[in-house]
Amino acid sequence: MSHKRAPPQSKPAPNSLTSLAARDNSMAAAFAAATSNGEKPTYNPVSKWQEHVEVPGLTLFDIHREPRRANIDPLARVRVQLKVLSPEFHCSVCLSYIKNTRIVKECLHRFCNDCIEKCLRIGKRECPQCRIHIPSRRSLRPDVNFDNLIKSIYGDIEKLEEYEEEEIEKLNRDRNAHNAYAESRKRGVLHQVMQRNKRRNSSLENALLENAQSSISQSVTSTSIVGLKESTLIDFILRRHPQEIVVDRLKREYIRTSHDMTIENLKVFLGKKLGYDQYPHFQILTTAGERTVALPDSVTLALIRRDICDNPDSEIILYYRVFPQC
Repeated sequence: MSHKRAPPQSKPAPNSLTSLAARDNSMAAAFAAATSNGEKPTYNPVSKWQEHVEVPGLTLFDIHREPRRANIDPLARVRVQLKVLSPEFHCSVCLSYIKNTRIVKECLHRFCNDCIEKCLRIGKRECPQCRIHIPSRRSLRPDVNFDNLIKSIYGDIEKLEEYEEEEIEKLNRDRNAHNAYAESRKRGVLHQVMQRNKRRNSSLENALLENAQSSISQSVTSTSIVGLKESTLIDFILRRHPQEIVVDRLKREYIRTSHDMTIENLKVFLGKKLGYDQYPHFQILTTAGERTVALPDSVTLALIRRDICDNPDSEIILYYRVFPQC
């Protein structure tokens, strides 16, 4: 008959969690027994908790925690990530790196010289970070050692800020590469460029056509051109009056429509576009020389082109505003 030896059980280390828990439980039981006998509970004056005091001036945590090992190596260095210290080197006003550091004597907060002086000049005389009162600029002191510290860590601050701006721009560009809004905005800009080029090309074609027509009329005076009709469309610009605050401006101010369109029809168009029900309150104005003329409802765009505009070949510019009639 064979007997198997039981494996030896490992004893817990003196500083293990098991021993600490057992010791705390025993101390808590002793404290509960002392208070159950009618004794007045003892408050530790350091922690303000009900705990018996073994060593005056220390709490239970201070008594039973593991002691910290002293570092006696004179060449030892502590490694800290730069992003942990980075907020200490940024000005809380401009959110950039502190330049030409000024320290406030009352609260020892640091700011850029230009930032803190501007705050004291245009705002209240208080610290932008803690709102403590600053009597005058004499409370500011230069901190050359802090400037040298920033320079020793980061080097040239201007080059660093340019590099960070490039990195942020690159990151935003990469993030918005497949963004639907960015794509639609890009297509909108391209569409505007194409429309602008079309108008430019059309104006060039119109100029060439006018030159060709003038040359033909000079060379062939007795021959009439059959089938050439004048266009019934007219182009004009409809802008909001500079003093108008009731309605918004049109998204597209460049309009092409029939030359028979009246001012009354134009008011109806503005009411629907701008969501203003009382369209008779609109007033359409234009400039004739150095005067501003209010146009009546029965006037057509063709009449404005022929009789009111100083230069018939220039674009018509109309202004609208809400002007209720009493």
